[in-house]
Amino acid sequence: MLFNLEKQDSASKKNAPKFKIWLVNVKDVDFDQWPKAVDATLPTVILKAGKKWNYLDSNPTTINPSEAPGQSPFNGILTLTPVIEGITKKSLQWIRSNSGEDFIVVWERCADGQKFIAGNICSMGMRLGYTNIGTLDGGIGGIALELKGQECPEPFYFYDGELEVEADTP
Repeated sequence: MLFNLEKQDSASKKNAPKFKIWLVNVKDVDFDQWPKAVDATLPTVILKAGKKWNYLDSNPTTINPSEAPGQSPFNGILTLTPVIEGITKKSLQWIRSNSGEDFIVVWERCADGQKFIAGNICSMGMRLGYTNIGTLDGGIGGIALELKGQECPEPFYFYDGELEVEADTP
């Protein structure tokens, strides 16, 4: 049995992948102008007039993009699992208002700034839900989210577009 193990230093944790994440409700996307992917890359996503992306302030090590095979050998299903640390009135209201909604999601790998996008004209977005609200693994309070895509031959692409973000409201 091991006792009194030293706490892991922060330098040893730097290899964990870190991501930032943005999302927009599929109702705010102009699918009539959805671009064609070239070399597995989307150049942009056109939003309806006045609509903007929302930045999701999640723990950057929890997003964990993962594509699993679907029923067809040509399809995959993408899942993202961001965690919002802490529970505020605003974050709790947001998850209550948006759970079950479909989103186009962009995530950026912090190590090199490469962006990826999930949810498209085929899958019509990723469905937002939560797996836990309250005390999470490690004893931290927060909201564990799940964004799950539909079975699709191209569940995600690289993304080169801009992300004009909705201004935060206090």
